[in-house]
Amino acid sequence: MDTNRLDKMEEMLSTLITMVGNMNDKQDKMDSRLDNMDSRLDNMDSRLDKIDSRLDNMDSRLDKMDNRLDKMDSKLDKLQNGQNSMRNEIMAKLSEMQADQNHIWEKVVRNERELTKLKSHLQI
Repeated sequence: MDTNRLDKMEEMLSTLITMVGNMNDKQDKMDSRLDNMDSRLDNMDSRLDKIDSRLDNMDSRLDKMDNRLDKMDSKLDKLQNGQNSMRNEIMAKLSEMQADQNHIWEKVVRNERELTKLKSHLQI
C-alpha cells in the first residue's frame, strides 16, 4: 500500500506541477498581452496628444481668421459708409445743379420772351 500511496502522491505531484506550469504559461501569455495592450494604449495616448495639439493649433488659426474677418467687416462697413456719404454728397450736388439749370432755363426763357417783345416793339 505504501507504494500505491507513493505512486498516487507522485501522480498528484506531477499533476500539480503540470497545472502550475500551465498556469505559469497562461500568466506569461497574459503578461505579454497586457504589455502589448499597454504599448498600444501608450501609442494611442501619443496619437491623442498629437490630435489634441493639432486641434489647439486649428483653434488658434480659426481665432486668427475670425479676427481677420471681423477687421474686414469693419473695413467694409467704413467703406460702405464712405461710399454712402459720397453718394449723398453727389446727389446733393446734382440736385443743386438741377436747380441751377432750371433757374438758368427760366431766365433764358424769360430773356427770350423779353427779346421777342423788344423785337416786336422795335419793328413797329
